Amino acid sequence: MLKSASALVAVVAVLAAAPLARAQGAVVDDPDEQAYQARTDAHVREWIHEENREATDEERHFLMDHWRRAAELWRIRHLAKEAHDMATVARVDRLMARLDGILQAHLIRMRAHAPVMTVAPGEVEVATAPPPPQVENPGPPPVAGNVWVPGFWQWNGHRHAWIRGHWAAPPQVGMVYDPARWESRAGHWYFHDGRWHAPVAAANVVYEPPPAPAQVVEVQAAPPPPLVEVRPAGPPGGVWIPGYWHWNGSRHVWISGRWSAARAGMRWEPDHWVHAGRGYRLERGRWVR
Repeated sequence: MLKSASALVAVVAVLAAAPLARAQGAVVDDPDEQAYQARTDAHVREWIHEENREATDEERHFLMDHWRRAAELWRIRHLAKEAHDMATVARVDRLMARLDGILQAHLIRMRAHAPVMTVAPGEVEVATAPPPPQVENPGPPPVAGNVWVPGFWQWNGHRHAWIRGHWAAPPQVGMVYDPARWESRAGHWYFHDGRWHAPVAAANVVYEPPPAPAQVVEVQAAPPPPLVEVRPAGPPGGVWIPGYWHWNGSRHVWISGRWSAARAGMRWEPDHWVHAGRGYRLERGRWVR
């Protein structure tokens, strides 16, 4: 199916002669390896979230095997570099390039056959504590109004890998971002993905939807079922503006609900997706009589 057998044999030959891999969850100090992890993880995340698709168990095992092989090759490269054995460094680089080629070919194949998700992604639970967050210096925003989305430790199936922060435009003007975080419960660690939400408004402030975009938002990926939100205490006579799934250009992300003061003689029609042709179109929330 894929021309990968010879490359895998070469990789396995190196790994078979190598000592055991790093301990699970070990912190990576090599800047080159950190850059590789971030770059590769971005490719994998793009595939997983593109059109809201999900990997099968077989494909998840393949991805975990890739991270294990890559970690071993980086360890061998690090040892060879310390010993000034540049011939081995060059050989490992060639093997790494082949391994990346195999990954890319599999991602293309999996993207064509992956099933569309019908439920929101499940909670990530691991037994290994994440390392302390890395210090990031974002500098000034490249565009006025952009918000800094901090980096975080993501579990890649084998160990924690650092995902760098980035500047992003909020889905709606004035929204704030709750960073991704890990929570410790009963000896296990649970991951909560970052999400956008509106700031808490004063009791007498009427929510105004943002201006409609110049282009209609239409995607092929069906949004997941709406999340069940726990409403905080609201103002007397307040109107609940439900959360909804927002398309950020590559995947659906949840926008949390909020309270608003009522608008006399009007009701709120929530943001929602409608089936349109072969895809889905976002109908913006608005006040109606």
